[in-house]
Amino acid sequence: MPDATNASQSRTTPAGRRWERLWWVAAFALVLLAGAAPAGARLAAPLPLSPAGGATTDAVPAFAWKPVASADQYEFQISADSGFNSPVLGRGQDEFLTKNTRATLKKTMPNGTYWWRVRALTADGGASAWSQGRSIKKLWAATASLQTPANGGTVVYPTTPLKLSWTPVPGARKYLLSIAYDPSLGSLVPGTSSTSGPVETTATSFTRAAALAPGTYYWGITPVDAEGNRGVRSPVSSFTWVWPSGTTPHVVDLSTAPEVYDPQFSWDRVLGAARYEVDVNSSQDFAPGSKVCCTGTTIGTSLSPTNVLKDNTYYWRVRAIDVDGNAGVWNVGPSFAKTFDNVPPTPNPAIKNLHMRDNLADPGTDIALATGYQTNVPLITWDPVPGASSYEVDVTPYDDGLSRCNWSATSLLGHWRSTTAVTAWTPLGTNLTASKPYDSPHSVATDFAPLSPGAKYCVRIRARSDRAGNDDVFGDYTYLDPNGLGWAFQWTGYPAGGACSPTCEAGYLGADDYGLPTTGTTTGMTPYFTWKPVAGASSYFVLVAKDPAFTNVVDYAFTQVPAYAPRTSFAPTTYPDETTLYYWAVLPAAQFSGGNAVGDPLKAAPRNFQKQSTPPTLLEPANGTIFSGPPTFRWTPADGARRYRLQISQDPSFGTVLEDVTTDSTAYTSNTTYPADSVLYWRVRADDENLVGLTWRPAVGETPATFQQKLPTPQLSPDNPSGGDFIPSWSWAPVDGAVAYDVSADLPDGTHRELNGLRTPVLTPILMYGTGIFSWRVRAEFPKSPFGMAPGPYTATHTFVRTIGEPTGARADAAIDHILLSWNPKAGVKGYVVQLSARPSFIQPLENVTTDNANYAPPLKWFALGGLDTGRLYWRVAALDEGNNLGDFTPVQLISRTRRMQLIVTGSPLRARRATALSLTVRNFESKVGVTGARVRISGAGIRARRLRTTVGGMVRFSIRPRRKGLFLVRASAPGYRAAQIAVRVR
Repeated sequence: MPDATNASQSRTTPAGRRWERLWWVAAFALVLLAGAAPAGARLAAPLPLSPAGGATTDAVPAFAWKPVASADQYEFQISADSGFNSPVLGRGQDEFLTKNTRATLKKTMPNGTYWWRVRALTADGGASAWSQGRSIKKLWAATASLQTPANGGTVVYPTTPLKLSWTPVPGARKYLLSIAYDPSLGSLVPGTSSTSGPVETTATSFTRAAALAPGTYYWGITPVDAEGNRGVRSPVSSFTWVWPSGTTPHVVDLSTAPEVYDPQFSWDRVLGAARYEVDVNSSQDFAPGSKVCCTGTTIGTSLSPTNVLKDNTYYWRVRAIDVDGNAGVWNVGPSFAKTFDNVPPTPNPAIKNLHMRDNLADPGTDIALATGYQTNVPLITWDPVPGASSYEVDVTPYDDGLSRCNWSATSLLGHWRSTTAVTAWTPLGTNLTASKPYDSPHSVATDFAPLSPGAKYCVRIRARSDRAGNDDVFGDYTYLDPNGLGWAFQWTGYPAGGACSPTCEAGYLGADDYGLPTTGTTTGMTPYFTWKPVAGASSYFVLVAKDPAFTNVVDYAFTQVPAYAPRTSFAPTTYPDETTLYYWAVLPAAQFSGGNAVGDPLKAAPRNFQKQSTPPTLLEPANGTIFSGPPTFRWTPADGARRYRLQISQDPSFGTVLEDVTTDSTAYTSNTTYPADSVLYWRVRADDENLVGLTWRPAVGETPATFQQKLPTPQLSPDNPSGGDFIPSWSWAPVDGAVAYDVSADLPDGTHRELNGLRTPVLTPILMYGTGIFSWRVRAEFPKSPFGMAPGPYTATHTFVRTIGEPTGARADAAIDHILLSWNPKAGVKGYVVQLSARPSFIQPLENVTTDNANYAPPLKWFALGGLDTGRLYWRVAALDEGNNLGDFTPVQLISRTRRMQLIVTGSPLRARRATALSLTVRNFESKVGVTGARVRISGAGIRARRLRTTVGGMVRFSIRPRRKGLFLVRASAPGYRAAQIAVRVR
């Protein structure tokens, strides 16, 4: 083995000292290139370079130190305390080994002060002292700059979408957005997120799904890094949410008849209103206890009260309510006076054509003008009153002694207070004690008040237009006083009967004994009945049936006069409309109490009639009308209607209805939204006083009444982005009448997402990850009542191609002892993937590392594993999004790293003037792999310089003959390697 440990010259002579210095240089080079110190040798502690002690940095920095001679690798530590007893990131993250003299962390850290240190390690386990701990202050202080809306700006709902936007913060993975009622952001607005805290978003803008109540709001942004550490909150900005909810109210009378006031309230549409609240009040200050209408809300811009208002002067107002329940301002409409049938009595009495007739003629045949109206068959009739469903008839005795009507008389004294839906009145029979002469489950109508022969009676009648709550709504009384004597009629006693008409059965009426209604006629309202009295009869039973066999009896009455106006003692009686006939018969009874009556209606020459009311005439909408909002339906009033029933259906046979409403008014504004672009059918009928449904209009077989509701489609903004490296905002024009919007999106991975209930016409997703084509479309939602929404049609599909571009500013700091890779932070990413490879194809990368930070120092351990023999190292970096989707890599970058060589000379000891065979091995210092083709030059000790090349394995053999004692040098060089040499002593 060549002796490279002792010099041949004396150390005391100048020449000896010169050789000693050369020897030490050679020995140092040999030790350095060998890469290991002898066991037990002391290593110097590494000297930290950067960051400087006490430095402040906004991101996790790279750490650097000077290399230590003979160090095989280094151990790095970082801690939250100077004693290094507070690990920061977890095992293997804040304490690790590296062959690099640069170190980086893979995770971010919270703001604070940290200490770091490093020590050198030898290959055989030796360790230097730790470097002195250095402190750094991590202060991520960058804040977002709030852009829109401008501080103190105004957001006009719904025409100005609430879009909060801000500048990206370097190092932020996502943001916490707070919207609050106060500038300290302590009272967050409900509904900002699914939790009670701020909303998280990876975008740099935010569009709130819900609306806000009018007022001033404050907002701010807090950035959050890749590990969830919060940064510094932005300055707080404010905006004022304004909803222009003013409108102009109107009220009109739908009825042309002076007897009726049928109010319809209307107003101009308020943009952004989901529904409206109407308050009709008898107090001008709108006291809650004086409110008479209306419960609930309506989605239309008009309203007709479904219940009749009592006569009074009314005040009313309307206000809009948005889809989240926020109310706009009250808008007061013009006051109005509601009246019913109280026109002045002269020349327009409330009850028109009120007069007496009898069973035989109109007017009656037993009038005596000198002494007043006298009759033995009191039958009072009048014309129908518009808007009246029934009438109150008050008949009471006249007191001759006091010359006045006794309106407080009891029924036993002959006082009738009857309610009837028929425009006629007759007294019913009293003191019925006999059984029914014809068996039927129908009860028999009777009275309690008796008629007194010779008595005079007063009559007054008023119309009733329905019930308002628990109270009836009446018109004015009209008093019957045909002769100006203060009373209406004098009853002369029961009429005498004659023989029944020919072909009659004994005890029964004949066909010619019947009066009204005439057989075969059609009546529009429930009729009254008259007949001739027959000899031997003191009372009569009247039967009305729907079939000629009288098995389906619908009315059964007892009377002691030959006339009957259907009613009972307590309630009106009405007959349904029929397309077939009604049949009626009179069964005379010999006794006043109904006893000894005949009992077969088929022998009583029964008569027939048809009951067919005139249904309302449809006024609007006209057939085929297309609506974009809730339609208003109108029709003409029907005689005797207590209310109306309106039905809407997609089926012309109305087998299934979309809406079935009842109302006292002759108009109705829909409170729902119907299916779009479908032919819809509507019809109306009147319900009589007993809520019996009458004939529909259109009836079966008539041309159906149709309309359509065409819900509008949103118009997409031409500025919507078609692609980019960001989370986009998609917008569209506000749709009139819409209260919300739905966005339907198809993601690049084939999944589907629905984002429903957006209040403003813009959407910024709070999270979007992955690359490829995002397809989306939007539709408007329109309100239904009492809750829910109906969707309109979708727009055409719009696409957005999302990319994740490569980070910018990629650069490498490489030297013999270190490699440090860095790049510019990319906004909104979760992290970065760094790849290093010995080949530009990256088929088998040496490293594939994920890091939160924008720098990376590889530990270089793969040098020792033979992972890099060419001296050419390739690297690239790509961003990673929230869904762990990898973006574009930067262009491949080459690091030409100069490697170190190790020279090993073996052979017999060298002596001057003697030939000796030697072997030289040239190896890669890190991987210990031989360097093939290295150029070798041998010189010194009087040897003629020689040049050789290493073969496979990095070896070369040679023989030399030194001419003198001393040192000779072996120098090697190779592409990609730093030249190295070794001194060999010749004895």
